[in-house]
Amino acid sequence: MAEQVPIREGTFKEDKTGAILLANRCKACGQIFFPKSKFCLSCVHKEMEEIELSQRGILYSYTIGHMPSSHFKPPYAIGYIDLPEKVRIYAPLVMTADQSFQVGMEMVAVIDKLWEEDDKEIIGYKFKPVDNAS
Repeated sequence: MAEQVPIREGTFKEDKTGAILLANRCKACGQIFFPKSKFCLSCVHKEMEEIELSQRGILYSYTIGHMPSSHFKPPYAIGYIDLPEKVRIYAPLVMTADQSFQVGMEMVAVIDKLWEEDDKEIIGYKFKPVDNAS
């Protein structure tokens, strides 16, 4: 099995509840940043605290790519997901043959392989539609 390497350290973790995206919040004004920022881009305050973002959000917009990219073979989906913390995440979407995307649908974060590089599996966060049963 190939070694799994996160696309960016400190951006996510996984526990028994699933994928958890790690952001930070300014201790002065409360602005939240994902991915994390070294200082507040709103008020320039330097004290930031790590927070966990909600695992579920709402699909704001998406597109299906039909041209190859450096890491993704077509067709592939990418989109924006609005989280309850008022953060909009840009992420790959999990595509399945039996599920289409609809703006406004509930999505959940998952950790998954993004691509393979040499002898490594690059892993990161994706979002997929919430099953009606979950």
